[in-house]
Amino acid sequence: MANIGLVSQDVITKNRILAELQDQGHEVTIINSAVFDDSGFDVLLVDLDDSLAGLALKNYAHKVIAFGSANDENKLKAARNAGCDRVYKHGEFYKKVLPHFKV
Repeated sequence: MANIGLVSQDVITKNRILAELQDQGHEVTIINSAVFDDSGFDVLLVDLDDSLAGLALKNYAHKVIAFGSANDENKLKAARNAGCDRVYKHGEFYKKVLPHFKV
């Protein structure tokens, strides 16, 4: 299974993702700081509404799966422009990506 870093401070988002991915056997670590070592993670899940999202995209876009509000097209576009090729609206992420998560 995968080692996943999660950039999200939203309690509901964190709990939902943690429960789903841990049930699937993945190891999930919450990232609370702008400075972290990404080498232990297979992938980073980045909530685009989080204050650390910009730094995570700037430094680690090559291994990020980003998700954000459908109403904030600017954040979704910024993630794509940063080099993140897997960017989802919340609904798409929760319905299509999370239930059958693969790195």
